[in-house]
Amino acid sequence: MRSFITGIDGFIGSHLAEALAAAGDEVFGLSRSQGAAHEDPAVRFHGDITSPDAVADAVAQARPERIFHLAAQNNIQASFADPALTMQTNVTGSVHVFEAARRSAPTAVLVSVGSSAEYGQTAARAASLGEELPLLPTSPYGVSKVAQGLFCRVYAAVHGLRALHLRPFAVIGPRKTNDALSDFCRNVVALERGETDRFLVGSLGSERDFVDIRDFVAAIVLVSESGVAGSVYNVCNGVGILLRAIVGALQRASRRSFEPVADPSRLRAADDSRLVGDATRLRALGYAPKFSLDDTIQTTLAYWRTAAT
Repeated sequence: MRSFITGIDGFIGSHLAEALAAAGDEVFGLSRSQGAAHEDPAVRFHGDITSPDAVADAVAQARPERIFHLAAQNNIQASFADPALTMQTNVTGSVHVFEAARRSAPTAVLVSVGSSAEYGQTAARAASLGEELPLLPTSPYGVSKVAQGLFCRVYAAVHGLRALHLRPFAVIGPRKTNDALSDFCRNVVALERGETDRFLVGSLGSERDFVDIRDFVAAIVLVSESGVAGSVYNVCNGVGILLRAIVGALQRASRRSFEPVADPSRLRAADDSRLVGDATRLRALGYAPKFSLDDTIQTTLAYWRTAAT
């Protein structure tokens, strides 16, 4: 199997590339960086998702049988700071991928990766977010991912692409940065090393549906093999966990005791307080998570203890 990944050097892309290569795939990818952030046997094409020529050339050369579209501007606060760049990257960039697939890989399976941020205000009205609920995003990032999903559906319906759209919830694990768990783990390591004496937090009342990166990789591969073209799949476990519980688990795992200290500067201007998904559609394909939240926390903490040396 020839697999092509946009954003191959990102958090999800790097884990996916390793898993596909280990399974025997020929792995190709588009990356903005000149070199790999880690070791794997993938073939990389240097280019930006916003360049139609770079995307078209990479897909034409790779001749993939399946495409995983992961490249994105995925920071919510950055999307407020520069909404135009977010739209250019996430919407126009996605169109470049769909067009390249239509022209050079029309029979390939194309997995478009969106976000649970597409649900936005609907999350406050529904105990569990199913794929058919209204999409009411609360950030430019969420809007961009809704548009990406709609383009995915259009290309499947009009051009016959074998395209599917995923809405991952809170995917966590080693290598991820700028999310609550990685920030917390790095703070724990700094405490253990005596580099700080405070554990700073924002709101701990937010509730998220956490997915281990290894389970996410299994899910995205499963959808590429068994998903229905034109469909949308939540990637979630259907269980809400408060950030307060994550801090509690780290208090138990830390080599130095601490109490969280509220830091008003860490509060977001816009934040969906609860995002918990309905995984029925994904489970119908055979998805079953293998890793507990405690497994993920321990693995991520161990990663940052090593990365901080």
